[in-house]
Amino acid sequence: MKVSVIMASYLKPYPGSTSNPEQKFIRAVKSFLTQTYVDKELIIVSDGCDVTERLYEFNFKKYNNIKFIKIQKGNLYSGDSRNKGIEISDGNIISYLDSDDVIGKKHLEIIMEQIDEYDLVYYDDYMVLDKSFKKLHKRNVEPRYGSIGTSSITHKRNDIKWQDGYGHDYIFLSSMIINGYKFKKIKPPQYLVCHYKDGDF
Repeated sequence: MKVSVIMASYLKPYPGSTSNPEQKFIRAVKSFLTQTYVDKELIIVSDGCDVTERLYEFNFKKYNNIKFIKIQKGNLYSGDSRNKGIEISDGNIISYLDSDDVIGKKHLEIIMEQIDEYDLVYYDDYMVLDKSFKKLHKRNVEPRYGSIGTSSITHKRNDIKWQDGYGHDYIFLSSMIINGYKFKKIKPPQYLVCHYKDGDF
């Protein structure tokens, strides 16, 4: 079963943005390429960002399992990028990767081993505490506002749309649950959060 990983990307400065976004974007895409799960694709959606387009053209255009699309710049925390990514994707399973984070080699494989009959799965992630990536702190993620993040959600293709605004990940998850989609928390895959308020790797 094919997995489509959606990456919304805007690499220019904005309030709360990461440092060295170009290097982190490249690192994130490379972490997709090293996945052990074979039937996969990455959809990079540039939120009106020329920098993202340039890095894709120079580094990743040659890969058949990476698609790129550029849309008009939306509002901060816009849902348009993820909606467009899902629209052009081929996978029956949709996962997400932020452009400043990293997924371990077995991330998708672990998810696919557990999603089974569920429409939606969510999972804890790991906060990176040092530049060596050897010190990690597992964060307990739950389906509530302020806890769940886009990176901790994988779901089967459906008609639910991403909305605009801060907390859009919780709103998306809640919409699926309210509409009766079957969900479960699974054993943590390997999602490494590298950008957060107390550190930036």
